[in-house]
Amino acid sequence: MKHNKKGNVLRRWKKGQHLKWDHRLIIERMRLDGATTRKIAEALGCSHVTIVKELKRGQYIHTNPDLTTEVRYSPEKAERRCRENLAAKGPQLKIGSDFELAHDLETLIVKKHFSPAAALAAVRANGKLYATSISTGTLYNYIKGYVLNILPRHLPFQKGYRRKGRKKIQKQKRASVGTSIEQRPAEVDLRKSFGHWEMDTVYTSKAKKAKLTPTLLVLTERLTRKEIIMLMRDRTAASVVRSLNALERSMGAEKFSKVFRTITVDNGVEFSDFQGMENSALRKRKARTKVYYCHAHRSYERGSNENANKLIRRHLPKGTDLSKVTQRQVAEIEDWINNYPRRILNWKTANMLFHFFMDRL
Repeated sequence: MKHNKKGNVLRRWKKGQHLKWDHRLIIERMRLDGATTRKIAEALGCSHVTIVKELKRGQYIHTNPDLTTEVRYSPEKAERRCRENLAAKGPQLKIGSDFELAHDLETLIVKKHFSPAAALAAVRANGKLYATSISTGTLYNYIKGYVLNILPRHLPFQKGYRRKGRKKIQKQKRASVGTSIEQRPAEVDLRKSFGHWEMDTVYTSKAKKAKLTPTLLVLTERLTRKEIIMLMRDRTAASVVRSLNALERSMGAEKFSKVFRTITVDNGVEFSDFQGMENSALRKRKARTKVYYCHAHRSYERGSNENANKLIRRHLPKGTDLSKVTQRQVAEIEDWINNYPRRILNWKTANMLFHFFMDRL
């Protein structure tokens, strides 16, 4: 049984294992005594090549008192380099040389504003055969590790930057002008029936003059998440009614009443004309839909609408001058959202589900 310098039992070296600290101390002592590499290998019971590599790993230039130099072995340096090499070890990148998959993911996330999860869903659905497949977590790790040409700023949402704090609860000052959401049928909350919509506006700023600047009217179907975006000349009640009238004329009164069974809005001034929104423009004295008003300061009661607005903001960030936005651009954004794979829809698109229900009306 062999012992090290301190008298402790030397651990028996096994084939394939790494040299330990006590092995390195023996190598240092025997090397200073002039032992050859083969003698050291015989003493430790390992390969001669193992000792040669170990000496190279721990070698350094030692300066003697007479200022001459010589090559020596340092167990500390060898141990440190060994640990660094072990830490650098790991599996090869799964995406490897699959440049086509990397290119498609970079295009979807950077140029088409897809989230990483949605980008993976899109490449799975496009029918291409890739050499590899990766998970959402792996893709996020590649982005964080700068493996792909995707920067954190290209992601739609940056987690960890929201400041936490107590939110001031504001009370509603006056009753809604129309029917309250409390009177809305319970089936709407369940999201199991088709034809129930949420409506909001997207505009440039909160300044008073914002009411007279171009605004987007956004409608979101609660079950399918179908999006309808209409560009209005201003954020007034008259413009909202005018837009709904145009939509009714394009669909027909009967079809409109089947597709738009209810519409839920907030208490903004642009939605103050509930009678104009509810009454048909084609059939006098008949209702085309039913409008319900959320409680004030409770945007979560139109959660689908708020999430849809975030998708719009990927293309039109806050501060964008909507007067320079064309109808064609709005149509392209609407088409992008309706063909965007959604986790909540089991990675289907809003258009897929919307057409499914429309065919059954």
